[in-house]
Amino acid sequence: MLASTALLALVNVAVKKLDGIPTAEIIFARCFISLSLTVWQLRRTHEPVWGPPAARFNLWARGIFGAGSIILGFLALRVLPIGGAVTLSYLAPVVTAVAAIWLVDEPLRPWQWLFYGLAVAGVVLAKGTAGLLSAGVLLGVGAAVSSGLSSVFLRRAGDKIAPLVPVFYFNLVPLAIASGWMLFDFKLPHGTDWAWLALAGVFTHVALWCVTQAFQEHEANYVAALDYLGLFYAIALGYFVFGDEVKPTVYPGIALVLLGVGLNAWYTGRQADSH
Repeated sequence: MLASTALLALVNVAVKKLDGIPTAEIIFARCFISLSLTVWQLRRTHEPVWGPPAARFNLWARGIFGAGSIILGFLALRVLPIGGAVTLSYLAPVVTAVAAIWLVDEPLRPWQWLFYGLAVAGVVLAKGTAGLLSAGVLLGVGAAVSSGLSSVFLRRAGDKIAPLVPVFYFNLVPLAIASGWMLFDFKLPHGTDWAWLALAGVFTHVALWCVTQAFQEHEANYVAALDYLGLFYAIALGYFVFGDEVKPTVYPGIALVLLGVGLNAWYTGRQADSH
């Protein structure tokens, strides 16, 4: 999960660097590269690409909500600073943890509500509350909700499926949408655009494999909490690559995020040991 968070932060940098390329093209390139690598690897290992019939409803739901998270997330990145867009994505672990109560029968224990509250408070402190009703923020929130539900359906699909099968569905749906969307908004990439598009596709592929492994092996509310550590990547990349200002409130915000995530990991580990 830590590797996935780092790689997806680099994908966000690539998206910001592709400022002159339409969103549909970026989504198409990213998903096409990852889907091609996925199919190639599944064929090599003789795994069925579509997965077992019993899991296909959850796999399609994973793909549909995943498409929402990709499209809305990319649109949010276009209109918000990278730190702000990525910070909003940290609503996703809360959506995952709450939805898992009903959809996966993995209830949040009372103390975990407090730990998630600390992490969310840290995100709000680091991000600030300015412009909460802007279009960019609403896009970011929509992406987070879609991402959280996508993770829950990934967990519902179970751990008996090859990790690359959910990756196949996660790329297939947005690729189909982007293919049609691209017909109305196309611009030929030039120069370094090709390199950034390739990096976005390859990093996405590895990140999705990592996150699938994580959700197959551990409870959704435990894995989702680790996503908050990506706040460090977002702030650092925003500062060093794009020159975004780092406000003094960022540091206590980071401390709260670390505290919430650390306590959740410690508490979940203790509960697992006691059983």
